Amino acid sequence: MLKLAINTVGDELKASAAFCRKERIGIEITDFAFPATLDGDMPSSIERNFIAVAGITPLSSHGPLFDLIVTSIDPEIVAVSRKRHEAALAASIEIGVSLHIVHTNYTPLIKDASYKKNWFRRTLDFWLPYADQAGKSGVTICMENLWEPEPEMHAELIAAANHPHFRATLDNGHCLVFSNVSSSRWVETLGELLVHCHVHDNSGELDEHKPVGQGIEDWPALIAALHRWAPGAVVVAESDRLDDNRQSLAYLRELDNT
Repeated sequence: MLKLAINTVGDELKASAAFCRKERIGIEITDFAFPATLDGDMPSSIERNFIAVAGITPLSSHGPLFDLIVTSIDPEIVAVSRKRHEAALAASIEIGVSLHIVHTNYTPLIKDASYKKNWFRRTLDFWLPYADQAGKSGVTICMENLWEPEPEMHAELIAAANHPHFRATLDNGHCLVFSNVSSSRWVETLGELLVHCHVHDNSGELDEHKPVGQGIEDWPALIAALHRWAPGAVVVAESDRLDDNRQSLAYLRELDNT
C-alpha cells in the first residue's frame, strides 16, 4: 500500500490535520514556504503548526520557493536565499518533520555550456552542509524537480551527493508541464533515491494542482512505478484545498486497491 499524506495550505491547517488523524495518513506543512510567514511572528507560527500536527506521521514540510537562487554567482542573492532557507529549516526541525522539501530551480532555458556544471556544483555546495545539520535531527532534505526536462540529471545530483539525508522528491505535475518524459519513467530513473512524491493533476499546459484523476496523468502507470521502484516513498496529494485533497486520497486508494 502507498504511504499516503496530504498537504495543507493557509487557514485549513486544523481541518486538514483532523482529517489526517481520522484517515491515519501523513501531512505536509506549507506555511514556511511563504514570505509572509518568514517575515512574521515565527515563534507563533512554529507553535501553531507544532500543536496542529502533533502525533501525525509521516510529517513533512515545504521550504521557501519564491524567487530564490541558491546557485547564483551573486553572493548577495545567495545570502538572501540562505536566510530564507535557514529560517524554514530551523522551523521544520523544531516542529519535528522527517522530510523537508526544496526546489532544484534548474533553468533549462540557459544554454551556456558552463551553466549545468556550475548549477550542479553550487547546488551541492549550498545544500550538503544543511543536509548534515538536518540529519542530526533526523530530517532529510528532499530536492524537488521543477523545470528539468529529463530525470537523469536529478538522479545524478542526488547520487553524487551520496548523503543519507539528501534525497529526491518527484512532483508529477511538473513532469506533465515541463518534461516530455513520463512521471512513471521519472520514478524508475530516481529509484531508491526517491523518498517523497507530490501528486496532483493538470492539462499539461499549466501547473494547476487539480485533484488526482482530473488531468492527463497516467495514474495506473505512476502508481505501479512507485510500488516497483520507490515503495517506501511518501506520496502527498498536493492540491490547494482540503476538498480537492479528499478527492485525490479517495482516487489514490481506489487505484491502490485494484
